[in-house]
Parts: sequence; C-alpha cells; structure tokens
Amino acid sequence: MRHYRVSVYVLCVCLFLTLILAGYSLWQRYQPLEFTCKATFVQHHADENLYVSLTYRISKDSGMLSMNGRSITNGANKFNRKIFFNIEKRNNVYHLHSVNNVVFPDETVNNSWLEKYEPMFFVYPQKDIYVKILEQQNSYLFIFSTLPAYVCHKQKGL
Repeated sequence: MRHYRVSVYVLCVCLFLTLILAGYSLWQRYQPLEFTCKATFVQHHADENLYVSLTYRISKDSGMLSMNGRSITNGANKFNRKIFFNIEKRNNVYHLHSVNNVVFPDETVNNSWLEKYEPMFFVYPQKDIYVKILEQQNSYLFIFSTLPAYVCHKQKGL
C-alpha cells in the first residue's frame, strides 16, 4: 500500500511539472517578440542594384526600423530613414503598420524613386506589410509572402 501511495505521489508531481512546462512553453510562444537585429544585403533589380542596411528594434506592440543604403549603379543615390510602426501578431504572421517615416537630410532620393525598389511600407506612412519572423540561433529569418527575404542578426546593447 505504501508503494502505491509513493507511485501516485511521484506521478502527480511529474504531471504537475509537465503542466507547468507546457504552460510556460505556450506562454512563451504567444509573447510578443522583443529584439534588436541588423540585416545587410544587396538587392538586385533589372535596372538597379542596391546596398541595403536594416536595423530593427522591436518592443512588444511597436517598433522602429532604421533603413539606409545606396545605389551601387549610381552612388549618388542614397537613402536614410527611420520608420516607426505598430505591430499586431496573428498566429505566426506579424502585421506591421507604418506610423511615421522620418527622412534624414543626407537622403538624396525621392519617394517615387525608392518605391520602385522597396515595398510601400518602407517608403510611406500608414502602409502595411505582413511578415513571418522566425527566430533562429543568433538571428531572425524574415519571410515576406512565402519567400525568405533576409536574415537579421541579433544585436546587443542598441
């Protein structure tokens, strides 16, 4: 009888710990991402090649994107802006809504030039984009539609 009680006790403790771990895992899964990361890459277009650097700062339901770069074809074409946005998570997809786009004085291109190469979210306020963000070891994979777009490497202390 004593052996039976010990077995039931151990089983209850194991079940309790399993429920706690499962609850924590679910809680962690649905917590909004908070991170800073940087992606640097070259975009190839039919008439233009762009060097692009993106730094994302994501904090719960809002974020800021620092986007700068230049044309490789014509080095005089430079862009430098900060995009402030709101975030809403729907399942594994993040809905980003640009609130304010700040253009810095050293930017030498106009919006109509930039919109030929970048989604409207990156150019104008009050625009939306949907992105899947998958956390990897030391980075985040950004997927637009079904295509992986870039890997954004975690940054510390920014």
